[in-house]
Parts: sequence; C-alpha cells; structure tokens
Amino acid sequence: MKYIQITVLLLMLMSALGATKYAGEIFSFSPGVANQAMGATGLSYTVSPAAGWWNPALLAHDSMRGIELMRSEHFEGLLSQNQLSLSLGNAISLNINHLAIDKIKLTKLENEDEILSNDNRPYVWKTVTNQDVIVSASFARPLSERIFVGISPKFAYRDLAEHSGYGFGADLGALWTSGNHLAVGLNLRDFFGTQILWESGEHEIALPNLDLEASYGFELLKYEIPVLLALRAQAFPEERGEASNLSSSGFSADLHAGLMLQIIPQLSLMTGYDVDSFTAGLGLNIKSLGINYAFKAKAYDSLGYTQKISLGYSW
Repeated sequence: MKYIQITVLLLMLMSALGATKYAGEIFSFSPGVANQAMGATGLSYTVSPAAGWWNPALLAHDSMRGIELMRSEHFEGLLSQNQLSLSLGNAISLNINHLAIDKIKLTKLENEDEILSNDNRPYVWKTVTNQDVIVSASFARPLSERIFVGISPKFAYRDLAEHSGYGFGADLGALWTSGNHLAVGLNLRDFFGTQILWESGEHEIALPNLDLEASYGFELLKYEIPVLLALRAQAFPEERGEASNLSSSGFSADLHAGLMLQIIPQLSLMTGYDVDSFTAGLGLNIKSLGINYAFKAKAYDSLGYTQKISLGYSW
C-alpha cells in the first residue's frame, strides 16, 4: 500500500509540471439536475443515477438502479448539454455527456495576402459547431461498513473548429458515513493528470484537483420533514483569479452549499449556492418516475443563467 501511495503522489507531481490551465474544464459540466439545484453538491449523498459521476464510492453505499436523461442550456442557451446517466446496481454506473456550441462563425479576409484594412475586410465563410462527448464509467467497493472507495475512468472526444482531439483520465473517490446522519465524501479528480491529445500534435494535461464534501440529514421534529444539508469545497493547485471564491499564488478553491426539503414523499424543494450564483429547483417523484428542474442565476460578469431539466426512471 505504501508503494501505491508513493506512485500516485509521483504521478500527480509529474502531471502538474506539464499541466495546461483550464484544460479539464470540459469534465466539470456535471450531470444530476437535483445536484445542480442544491448548489452543485453531491459527493456525499445519492439523489439520482448520476451519483457515480459525483463520487464513484457512493455506488457501493447506495445500490440505486435507474436511468436519467438530462437537457441543459448554459449561459442563456449559448451552450447546450445532453446527458445520459445509468446506474446498474452492483456498484457500477455509466455517464455519457454531450456538449455543443452551435453556429460559430469562421472568418477570412477578402484578400488573404493583404493585411486587415477598410479595403480588406473579414467575411464569414463558414459556420461550425463545437462538440465534446465525454464517457465515464464508475466502479466501487466497500472497505468496511462505513468506508467505501471507487474509481471513474473517463474518455473524451473533442471537435473544435475543425480540429479534433481525444482525452483520457480517471477520478478516485472515497466515502465515510457515521451510520446515521453524517457523511463525508472525497473525490480526487484527474488524479494522474488527464491527458488531451490533439491531431495537430499538441498535448494538454488537466491538473488534478481535490473535491471534499460533508452532508447531514435529519428530520424537522415537529413536522417530520426530511432535510438534507451539504457543504462542498473543490481545491485547485493553480491560481484561477476571480473565477474562484478563494484564490492566491498557486492555489484556488470553489465553494458550494445545498439544502433539500422533502415537503411530501413525492415532492422535494431544493436551493443552494454554486461558487457565485444562487440555485433553486424542485423534484417530483411518482412511483418509479422522476422529474427534476434546476435553475442557476446569472452571476456578476457572467454570460447568463443556466437551466436544467431531467426525466428519470428507477427500478
């Protein structure tokens, strides 16, 4: 075990040396509409078949079986996201994520042999669609009655403005539960430095980052209404400036918080805080069918709001 720990540490240090800033952003577009409504939390609790993406160790703790189809529009429709999450039970799940930006205009100069001027203006010669497809599988196992671990290998195909590339990496997850109300989840994302290889020969490396979350579930004594609270922090070994809540030389962190109230067994109300934005949503469950909606408000200096909706079925 000592040699494994040393090997993982060396891989992380080596990958960080050649890492490319923001190279792993495509892997941060999360599934799970209820998770988004709760401020983008979900490392320590299970609310949808997308739990394996948030923390693969959850699959060994909760044997949910189901499928969820999600549609999302980010930045007031600028970027669309379609997601399929499938939880098969037996601590195995699959996530397929498709991202697209349509009608991107490519321009040329009227005379490419001349410099840009009033007599040599650019014109739109073609429109393209940028697309990313990310596939991840999650596997887990228990180490004891209260400790669980998991891993999520992932693969990506990128098609950006007539240039294509491939990415591959993996996340490591762990979960501890008190056996009653408290749970703590951890996910070491891109733990060996996710590799992105472009057809042009360029090579990008996504930095490893550490995700940590604690959640606490209880009931309002007088009304017996289930309540779930979650607090999450994601730390990056890079300075991300105003893009993160906390940032200093060589370090930054994003903060998240979520609250869920299950007013009646079929209806859940959710709200939260996602880095710099207010979130809200609701979940409706009728027998085996589930419908979830989430809204993320526009943050200061951001491109716009985000909406997500999903349809799920469990068995």
